[in-house]
Amino acid sequence: MRIRIKYINGNRFRRFIMTSAQRIGQTKNHLNDINVFPVADSDTGTNLAITMNNIVNEVQDYQKNSFEEMIQRIAKAALMGARGNSGAILAQFFQGLAEATRGMSRLTTIAFSRAAVKAAEQATMAIANPREGTIITVMKDWAHYTNKLAHKTPDFVELFKKSLKKAKVSLLETPNKLAILKKAGVVDAGAEGFVNLLEGIVDFIEYGKLRTLNSNQEQYLIHSREKIASSSRRKVKFRYCTECLIEGKELDKELIRKRLAGLGDSEVIAGSDEQIRVHIHTNQPDFVISQVGSMGQIIETKIDDMWEQTGSINKKAKKRRICLVTDTTCDLPEDLIKKYHIKLVPIAVHVDQESFLDRINISTREVIGYLEKPNHHVTTSQPPYQYFEDVYQQAGQESEAIISIHISGKLSGTYQAACVASKKSQYKDKIQVIDARTSTVALGLLILKAADLIDEGLEMDKIIKKLEHHIEKSKLFVSIPTLKYLVRSGRLDKIKGLIGSMMHLKPVISLNREGAFEEAAKVIGYQRLLDKTLELASQFAESVKNPCFGIAHIQDIKLAQWYQKELKARFPGAGTYIAEGSPALSVHIGKGGTAIAVMGE
Repeated sequence: MRIRIKYINGNRFRRFIMTSAQRIGQTKNHLNDINVFPVADSDTGTNLAITMNNIVNEVQDYQKNSFEEMIQRIAKAALMGARGNSGAILAQFFQGLAEATRGMSRLTTIAFSRAAVKAAEQATMAIANPREGTIITVMKDWAHYTNKLAHKTPDFVELFKKSLKKAKVSLLETPNKLAILKKAGVVDAGAEGFVNLLEGIVDFIEYGKLRTLNSNQEQYLIHSREKIASSSRRKVKFRYCTECLIEGKELDKELIRKRLAGLGDSEVIAGSDEQIRVHIHTNQPDFVISQVGSMGQIIETKIDDMWEQTGSINKKAKKRRICLVTDTTCDLPEDLIKKYHIKLVPIAVHVDQESFLDRINISTREVIGYLEKPNHHVTTSQPPYQYFEDVYQQAGQESEAIISIHISGKLSGTYQAACVASKKSQYKDKIQVIDARTSTVALGLLILKAADLIDEGLEMDKIIKKLEHHIEKSKLFVSIPTLKYLVRSGRLDKIKGLIGSMMHLKPVISLNREGAFEEAAKVIGYQRLLDKTLELASQFAESVKNPCFGIAHIQDIKLAQWYQKELKARFPGAGTYIAEGSPALSVHIGKGGTAIAVMGE
């Protein structure tokens, strides 16, 4: 006897979505391969998978029969986890579905199809310049077809199976509507992702589970990845894929759209009047985020360099043997980061209710500007593990192995976030995460040592062993000219800070073997502070063989150059580099603060 489904409620729809997420997970690499529009950055499948997985995490244990309650939770989870163009559009589709089904505990085919039409319309309205031949086209064609079909059948089994066929026909037409797809010989990746979502639903209805893909199943790939990349190669006008999630009351999508006018393309503004996700390709990510941030509280930002991403697709170069990943507390000069192809995960810097990305959309100078005004509350926090997932995904495609080295786990949750992301990554077997048990230029020296060991051709296990040795043979000394920033950032008790300031005490901070803060010395007077920091660094350098130095400064290059000169006089031939301290470091030590790192054999 044929199964009939005459209504869907919350729990049924939850199971539909969970199997759809599995289906997209099965096809994400294929979707990445055929991704050429709007930018051939090979991430559409990954972005859709991240979006859908966030939904699954939120609803897998959420048992509600009410469709209204379930779709509200799904819509919010989609918006929170949305990544990329297609992820933001899909999030708006679910938001539209939620708004169109308020007060409904179960849906008939007619009620569902009407809501689907409204959801597709809202998804289209979220895009500043919607293009035919994309996910929007397939969404609209599918939704309007279900609306016609629903008046002929009360059965969801028939509705989804027949409408899936219509969606596949629409998908195969996308190359005829978008020239870049036709040139590359592919269908639109986002549109195929939406079809995959529908396939997951139909598989669950027919079989009660998702079937495993096999080589005979339909996949819309006409050419090889190499040929697709070659045919779709073009100059990307806007460099940064910029996303942020904003919360507030009575948020105005049209006002946001007006503020972003002329700042880029591929703009998607999805969500509700209380929570909005902004996606745009732009050359001014900092300005975009500041424009949006003034309208509510930014709770998440993400900025990807598409020039680097599309370059990694189009280059025919051999995979790198080992890729280095670290965080922005490493305080390495930009030329060294580029020389060794080091990938950075940004620390979050919070100013009042706004969130920024260290070294990306906020500078050290800007942080100092905020700190010098007493009415601003400035703090730092670890990156979410999803940032590491994105970096590991790209690094995994470009290299045979990954070494990810991060700020001490005693100082930040960054190391732990990296561990979580590495375990979730599809490349988990080739990622090695290391707690550097240090920070700033001491972390930078460790990264440079890792780069040298990689260039020497050492195997992964030998590199890790030598890095552990160098962690033991390194030391960091940070001079603190004033205690007020340590107090404001919460690193120092207010009473202790007040007493220390009254006594004009100036500490030199170091890190112990476990990577926790310890006081190396405290003096009275600024010049004594400089002399003591230099003395401590020199003493440690004398205790090791072949010392090298890293110097970080917060807007005091002359002081850094003085330290460099003094160290070279004491240790002729020792390597030394100078870098401006990161915005994250400046939050805690303020203008004029410096750090000297020493590493030896």
